Amino acid sequence: MTSIQVQAMQWAGIPQMGSPDLETFSNKDAACFKDIRDVLVKHGALKRFGMFLIHKHFDMAADEELMETTDDTGRELTIAPVKASAIDPENSIVTNWIFTEDENRAKGYCTCARSTTSHLGYHRKA
Repeated sequence: MTSIQVQAMQWAGIPQMGSPDLETFSNKDAACFKDIRDVLVKHGALKRFGMFLIHKHFDMAADEELMETTDDTGRELTIAPVKASAIDPENSIVTNWIFTEDENRAKGYCTCARSTTSHLGYHRKA
């Protein structure tokens, strides 16, 4: 089985939101998006995976990961740093990845707290 190297955002050399180094989508990206879409179609994953603009809003500690939680009633989504050791893998799912040059191992950057039927409004400690 081939693994894919992805990098946690807090360690990536990625641009800060609002920085002049952060390029937004433009016509020069259209061919890349089409190729990625075609690969997703080929693998039957068009409704499974998507794209996001790689950026950060603040620096994070090496022992932190981003955790996504939801308040379904209040219709609010929160993404906040938490200690990686506090994330319960049985009640979370990795939702965002960043690809790197190597193919050594997979690493996600954002984890979503969940139950067997829906999101949780909090994360559970291991």
